[in-house]
Amino acid sequence: MPLKTVLLVGLTLFVVLLLSAVILLVRSMFMATRGRKIARYPTPRKALIVLDLQEGYSGTNHRQPATIPPATGLIARVNRLIDDAESSGMEVAYIRQVFSNNLFVRLHGGKRQGRVIIDRRIKVINGNDFEKNRTDAFSNGELEKLLIDRQVNELYLVGVDAAFCVHYTALGALNRGYKVTVVTDAVMSRNNMEKVLANYRRKGIGIITSEELMGH
Repeated sequence: MPLKTVLLVGLTLFVVLLLSAVILLVRSMFMATRGRKIARYPTPRKALIVLDLQEGYSGTNHRQPATIPPATGLIARVNRLIDDAESSGMEVAYIRQVFSNNLFVRLHGGKRQGRVIIDRRIKVINGNDFEKNRTDAFSNGELEKLLIDRQVNELYLVGVDAAFCVHYTALGALNRGYKVTVVTDAVMSRNNMEKVLANYRRKGIGIITSEELMGH
């Protein structure tokens, strides 16, 4: 085979692989998942979803700081919400971001973590602990199964990052027919929060404060 042909084939293969990687990256970071619409439950329940409050993301070590400033106040508010959820019978689920590709990690501004654990300051009340490697937590089918099994139709989201994982998880939930509300003082982001909240409103994502939620 002529050298020119070999080079052309090699270049074509490289371009195909590069495009495939870009498509995978876009789907992973900037697209919400879709799934089956939830049923009309006779006695529907609510769930609090705690997103990515894990070591390295929430201020206890700074290898991958997702919040500015560190999330000291946020941790306390989330724990109060977990206490309130436990006492009211609301389901609670914990989500951890676990990267499987160094490119994704670099785009998130950090290094590949080793063992990823929930932030030690977060109150853990059950074994509803789920990993994800996309921004949308519904990419883990076990979370979806839990919510269906427990007949949940309404979600409250807390954690980081409000502009990415919280946002795309909310969209994934809307795609399945959930009512979705973000607790505004229990999420953080490096992005402008006024713009983030305005984007929520445009897309049909509800917003509430922690005091308002606990006062329900």
